[in-house]
This record gives sequence, structure tokens and C-alpha cells, in this order.
Amino acid sequence: PRRSIETGGFAPEALAVLPDFGPDFYNGVYGRYASRFGAHLVRLAAEPGLDAVKVIILHEGTATIVGVAARDYRGLAACITGALWQAGIRLRQAHLFSAMNHGLALDFFHVMPGGTRLGPETARALERAIQERRAIADGAEAALPNVPGTASLHDWSPGQYCLRFESEMDADGLIYALTYKVFRYLEGNIFGLAAHNRRGRAFVSVYLSLPPERTVEEARRLVRERF
Repeated sequence: PRRSIETGGFAPEALAVLPDFGPDFYNGVYGRYASRFGAHLVRLAAEPGLDAVKVIILHEGTATIVGVAARDYRGLAACITGALWQAGIRLRQAHLFSAMNHGLALDFFHVMPGGTRLGPETARALERAIQERRAIADGAEAALPNVPGTASLHDWSPGQYCLRFESEMDADGLIYALTYKVFRYLEGNIFGLAAHNRRGRAFVSVYLSLPPERTVEEARRLVRERF
């Protein structure tokens, strides 16, 4: 990560912040976008009271990707995916990255082809929705889609877990429904997410930590009952 940043034309202060996203980000397909979001993330780290969101609509060949850089907080993944769903933007896959030492998030959401072309106005509307945390407000659950499927909670690493969900339906709003329920019922903090649709089947993995007072046995019971 440091080599990528040093050769990317960033200001020196970026070296204290951006490597926190780790080698998985810089060695993967999203590392090329660091220059698009880097200045905003460095500014968030330098100004703790700033609650600004940056959304950029990225075009990679025929693919459309919504990139979001924001201050990280519990419920952010549900807030973003809910804002996308409420805007009528269908997701094909999603990948989340966290700079946990600085409390920052850089997330990428691939949009299903064939929908409305997204532009700067869409990005500004999403920024407002995310800043206002509309999708995790009280009463938001009433609008959640009901998607039948199989959910399970597995150990991932010490103190961290993976919620896996598989459905026969490629349903709109599935990612939002799962991230919202992690936020509302498990009170978990999501630090990673991977979602894929293949031949009408949906596969979602949500990586999270639980609050100290929540046992894994209780979390698994809530997954069985609520997911």
C-alpha cells in the first residue's frame, strides 16, 4: 500500500491514512480508484467533526460502479445499500473496505445492467440520503423486502463472524435487508461484504463483529428467527 500511495501523487499526509485500507484493497481491482477518493478520506481523518460523504459513479467498460467514501459507523452498510435500493438502483455485487484505525470506509457497489444511467445528480442525491441516514431511521423496517433463503453465522476470526445467506431468488433489496437486520437485531458492526448473483441465485457474505454483551449463541438464535 505505501508504494502504491507514494507513486500515486498523494500529499505526504496521505501516507498516515490511506495504507490503513490494507493490501487487499491496493492489490485488488479497486486499488486503481484510490486517487479518486484519497483526498476526501484524508480530509475526513484530519477533521474529526466532518461528516461528509463522497459518491462517485464509476464506469469500467460496460460496468457501472457506485463508489462511496465516508466516515465509518455502525449501520453505514445498511444506510448505503438502503439509499441505493430506495433510488431504484439494483445491485449485482458489492465489496466493502475499512480503515479501522481511522474510522473510514470505502465501498464499491456494482449496478445491474440495463437500468437508468446514473450521473452526477444521482451521486448528489445518494450523498444526501447517506448523510441523513434515512434508510436506518425508525420505521425503515416496514419497507424491507422479504426474501426467502438460508442464513447461517460462522466464526471468521477471533471476535469476528461471517453471516452467509443464499437464496433461490435474485431479489431487489436483499443486501439492504441483510445489512439492516445486522444493524438492528445483531447490533453488529459490518467491516466487509461480498455479494454475487449467478443464474438467478443470490449469495451474500456479511463480515461483522458483535457488541461485547452479545454472545454468539444469542446471535445465532436471532439469525434463525429474524433472517
